[in-house]
Amino acid sequence: MKQNSVKWPKPEGKLAIYPSIEHGQVCEVNIIGNPDGLRYLASALLAVAEADPQKCPIPDGAYVHLHLRPECELIDHSSSVMISRADEKGTGKLMEIFGR
Repeated sequence: MKQNSVKWPKPEGKLAIYPSIEHGQVCEVNIIGNPDGLRYLASALLAVAEADPQKCPIPDGAYVHLHLRPECELIDHSSSVMISRADEKGTGKLMEIFGR
């Protein structure tokens, strides 16, 4: 089977993702961006959702995912973020956090 890479979107605009912490606990995650930054995030979510794991160059048992990093895809005071599909390549089983 021919392996195809996912066409990841090009980062655009300004995007920040970071937690709000009160009394040492994360109380919410903030996602803030200008229109282009929010469109980029939407296109990244769609790219992960629409990727065919069977055609991705990842090993069986792995998950299609994308990392967003401060000073790369996000503004510098953001947290690193991973967007991942929950279904593993090869079996389609969901991650344990979804209660297999």
